[in-house]
Amino acid sequence: MDVVVAGAGSIGLLIGSYFAEAGMDVTFYVRREEQAQLIRTEGIQRIEQDGTKKVFCAQATTDIHRLPAAPWIVAVKFSGVEELLMTMQQAKVNPPVLFVQNGIGHLELVERSALRHVVFATVEHGAGRCDDRTVSHNGVGNLTRAVFRGDERLFEFLRRAAARDFPVVYHPDAEQILMRKVLINCMINPLTAILQVKNGELLKNPYCLRMFKRLYEELIDAFPEMAQVLPYEAVTKVCMKTADNQSSMLVDHLAGRPMEVNTIVSAVRVMAEKRNKKLPILTSLEMILYAMDWKGEGEWQD
Repeated sequence: MDVVVAGAGSIGLLIGSYFAEAGMDVTFYVRREEQAQLIRTEGIQRIEQDGTKKVFCAQATTDIHRLPAAPWIVAVKFSGVEELLMTMQQAKVNPPVLFVQNGIGHLELVERSALRHVVFATVEHGAGRCDDRTVSHNGVGNLTRAVFRGDERLFEFLRRAAARDFPVVYHPDAEQILMRKVLINCMINPLTAILQVKNGELLKNPYCLRMFKRLYEELIDAFPEMAQVLPYEAVTKVCMKTADNQSSMLVDHLAGRPMEVNTIVSAVRVMAEKRNKKLPILTSLEMILYAMDWKGEGEWQD
């Protein structure tokens, strides 16, 4: 069976490696021909937690017209989602699509799209991109997916990729799993990016842990319906599983790229304000993150 993975960052490479290991024919859709050629000639490599390495054959292209007719896994950053949807529309490509995102800002974009069959998924694995073809699997979590619209049967191929170190979990509410993920990211990403520490440090350092707990209390006060879905222990478990990981915000900051503040932190702040709830801690972190990103253009949006 063919499957297309749009995006070959840490999560795209990790997911693609497990699909390839399950015997699927994986084709990556990437921006740079250099990366596409490297994947075609050398395959994708996964470094396991014990240091062993596995290499899997895969195809890759920068040309949407050369992709097989197959389900898509979209694992690009939010900033690339709108452009990707436009490219798909122009090319008249309308496959079943599973979106993997850190934030919640893409929900509106997908809602407005012409895509007929859509699943949203969240990933709680620890994964680090080592180079254009190599990913380090640093911690085992769940891939949790829920149908947003369309025919659920078109995504049965996900069961084939499920493995001991790549569990696939099914959830009935797509928006709920996105909200759960974005709240986890609101707790981990801003603090690790600002303090420039790995995820596990939030639990080891008593001062980090104090901020971590207060941030959780603030978020659950604004979104009390998430208390059962996301108990405090569940967030600490994600931190422990990804203890040696750098968060996506920290990785972007260290690489000199804009952080995904808008689709994660700002989106949650705006949602809370619509409920007449203030998030003073998160709002302070938001301003610090924008200050870290600021290049002399733009201004704070209330």
